[in-house]
Amino acid sequence: MEEKKENRRLPLSSIIAIVCLIVLFYWFFSGEMYGFYASMVFLFYSWTHSMWISVVLLGVFQTLLLIPFRIIRLLDFRNIRDFQTETVEHEDTGRQESFLRRQFRRGNWTLTLYLLDFSVQLTTYITIGKLFLTDFYTKALNPNILYSFVNYPNYPLRDRFFKIPYPAVTKTIDLGIETVVYVWLMIIIAQLIISMIRSMIMRKNKVEKDSGQPETHKAGRASGRHMVVYGVILFIFSYFLVRNFPIAGELRIFTGDVARPNRTFNTVTALATFFTLMWFGVNDILKKGKIAKSMGIPQRRIDRTQMSLFKGKITNATFIGMGAYFITNQIPCAFELSIFTLEVISLFSPFTLDKLILNKIPQKEYPDTQEKEKHEVEKQFLAPTE
Repeated sequence: MEEKKENRRLPLSSIIAIVCLIVLFYWFFSGEMYGFYASMVFLFYSWTHSMWISVVLLGVFQTLLLIPFRIIRLLDFRNIRDFQTETVEHEDTGRQESFLRRQFRRGNWTLTLYLLDFSVQLTTYITIGKLFLTDFYTKALNPNILYSFVNYPNYPLRDRFFKIPYPAVTKTIDLGIETVVYVWLMIIIAQLIISMIRSMIMRKNKVEKDSGQPETHKAGRASGRHMVVYGVILFIFSYFLVRNFPIAGELRIFTGDVARPNRTFNTVTALATFFTLMWFGVNDILKKGKIAKSMGIPQRRIDRTQMSLFKGKITNATFIGMGAYFITNQIPCAFELSIFTLEVISLFSPFTLDKLILNKIPQKEYPDTQEKEKHEVEKQFLAPTE
């Protein structure tokens, strides 16, 4: 009986999480969070006297606001990933819910931080979207919403048109079909050399002996198909590049009103979303490939599994990018400009913010998480194939 009573008592970490979530959602539903972000936008506007720059600064501010969670994800990413994997392994939804409830009662810090991180991001991004859906660009905003230290703006708001520089080709020349043929020959020769080197490395490492003859034939066919696909893509790309070779360019300004939807910018944001997801997805796939190689998994199987994972990443990134495009078509592009700023920061974060964090606070390597990481890679790369 005493043990059951102990189990019913929530640990301190779970109690703290519940209190934080109650405060967060109260702040969200009461409109306090809306007032906070509106005040930040107009505080930046009082400094810059430019609405589009204020929107960009809000994206930067949001990044700074979420740095504590970013630090936790970087330093504890293995535990977070292991927890996600362990949850997904319970394929039945009921078992997953039971597992999560059990972990919450035990005070699992990984689950607690994951819940807080997810809830903060969900509520803040919904609030930012709601803010930019409000027509405060032409109609005066209720002054009671803003904090007392924020100067109320004078209408009409100034500098609503964003200005993003981009390189543009102004002149091209056709290098001729002969050059196309030469380029294609160079591509074929390069692919043959790469194929020969790979075969020599595989023979040296005795991959065929380790993987078995049937596996070698399957992997060889898969590798051959991938080479053909890459070759076709390179041929098409090189043809258009040679027939339209750029010889002059200039820096142009892409502009639009932050108060209105902008289909061109919607497309840019959707593509940025796609490439951001692909960037982090491909890095994860390459990392898993290195772990698989260190475990002695045959190279051809690694190549085939990585290609399968890559296809999955492309599919997911495409659907999310398309969803971003169709949703943002209905929203003033101030929201997209803010999100676009966040995406640009995310792309550069591995070389800037993340690098700084990891240099200041090195990651700890735990043997149990390394074993779980290897187990996950083993499941993916040694799964039975048809």
